[in-house]
Amino acid sequence: DLDCLKDKKVRLLRKVSAIGSESSDERLKRSITLAQEKGAGAWLTVLPLGSLGWVLNKEEFRDAIRLRYGWQIPNIPAFCVCGKKNSVDHTLICKNGGYLIFRHNKIRDTN
Repeated sequence: DLDCLKDKKVRLLRKVSAIGSESSDERLKRSITLAQEKGAGAWLTVLPLGSLGWVLNKEEFRDAIRLRYGWQIPNIPAFCVCGKKNSVDHTLICKNGGYLIFRHNKIRDTN
């Protein structure tokens, strides 16, 4: 029933908002706020088209969900190649061995 689904969605959104507003974890609050933005979940419903690079394997999908909600990503090294303690935030900004280098090399190696 459509009305029942709408009611469930409204209740769920209220619960999520309550969790975010009651939490003292600023990172969690920010994750919830961003996840509720219009269009924030559009990537979850995109048709996977390999020719356009719109395909995630299981690990990439898991990591994307974890990034979306600010959860830890398993199996990342304890320390970056630059010598600093590794974290998701560090990996996204490190100029020596993080995601920036990965993106650069991926573009560089494209035929």
